Amino acid sequence: MRCFNHQDVEAIGTCKACHKGLCPDCANDMGHGLACAGKHEDVVETYNTIIQRNAKVYSAAPKNILIAPIFYLFMGLVFAYFGYKDGSMTNLPFIMGAGFIVFGIVIFVRNYSLFKSNPKN
Repeated sequence: MRCFNHQDVEAIGTCKACHKGLCPDCANDMGHGLACAGKHEDVVETYNTIIQRNAKVYSAAPKNILIAPIFYLFMGLVFAYFGYKDGSMTNLPFIMGAGFIVFGIVIFVRNYSLFKSNPKN
């Protein structure tokens, strides 16, 4: 591959922003990717920041797998208790409680299957 700006020079890599071939004179090493010198440094820096933040959030996700299901199960039990306490299992609080419980179980199963299928976590 040849440099986009200097067709007679062999490229050492591609710009992370525009994917054009770059020679040593045209490339700026941004640490985790090359950028067109003077053109795409800000864009590549933004890409690197986004990637680092996403990696941090994704690595924390398996630890947070139970937060939402526990909240929904708790709220479901509270609503179901007050609906049952009034003596009728057909009133709105009991039905809402049952809905929260089912929703909590569904979220747990989906989260568990998502992170169980990824061998990195």
